[in-house]
Amino acid sequence: MNAKAADFVINTVTDLSESVSFYRDTLGLELEMLNEEGGFAEFALPPTTLALGEATPQMPVSPGEGGTSVAMAVDDVEAAAEELRNDGTTVLMDPIETGVCHMAMVADPDGNPIMLHKRNDGTHGRVDPFP
Repeated sequence: MNAKAADFVINTVTDLSESVSFYRDTLGLELEMLNEEGGFAEFALPPTTLALGEATPQMPVSPGEGGTSVAMAVDDVEAAAEELRNDGTTVLMDPIETGVCHMAMVADPDGNPIMLHKRNDGTHGRVDPFP
C-alpha cells in the first residue's frame, strides 16, 4: 500500500438533514455536495473535505463519541467556543492552552467530537516540515 493523501474525513451521523444544517448553518462550512438518497454530504474544509455519512447497516461505524475527531482551524478558539455554546452546541472541552496551540472541543448533533484549534505559530492546515 502506498497512501498518497487524505481524500476526506468522515463523520457518521443519524440524521443527515439535521447534521447538514449544523455543519452548514452553525459551523459555517460550505456545502459542496449533498446526496440525500445516498445519505452522504461533503463540505469544504481545506486542504481536505469533511464528509457526513448517514448511519446504515452497511456503515460499520456508529455515530457519537469515538476515537477520532476533526480539528478545524479558527481565528479565536474562545470566541468560537462561546459562539457555539450560545447557539446551543454542546462544549465537550472548554478552551485550553497547550504551549503550542489553543484548543476546545464541541459536539455535533450526534456527539461526534469537533476540535476548534489555533496554532500559536499562526499556521493552519497541512504544514510541510521540509519547506
